[in-house]
Amino acid sequence: MSFFKRIFTKRKKGIGQEIKKPAMIERIAAPKTLKEGETLRIVVNGHFSNLSWKLDEAEATIKNMEITVTVVGKKKTGVMAAQALKPYETTIEVKKLKKGKYKIKAAKGTADVLELEVK
Repeated sequence: MSFFKRIFTKRKKGIGQEIKKPAMIERIAAPKTLKEGETLRIVVNGHFSNLSWKLDEAEATIKNMEITVTVVGKKKTGVMAAQALKPYETTIEVKKLKKGKYKIKAAKGTADVLELEVK
């Protein structure tokens, strides 16, 4: 197959199918200290690139004393939307943290890395 034929015959997603991708995280807010057994609540802020995106899921994963926050957005293909930033804010709860010092970071975005101490 020639180079140009591959480019121009590429299959596109049909209209109305759902696309999911990680969203940019601009700011993370969490307490600096927490007692063991308490629930950690992380507030996450950011924006989507246009008005057709919606918040799909938000989660936090813990690995090696590091909490990584991920936010996923979704939209349908073929939908026209204004090219304006659409802000979002959500709260993620993390339970059963053990004693120690944790770092909280965003999977994608410009948010600062926070430190948390569980006593």
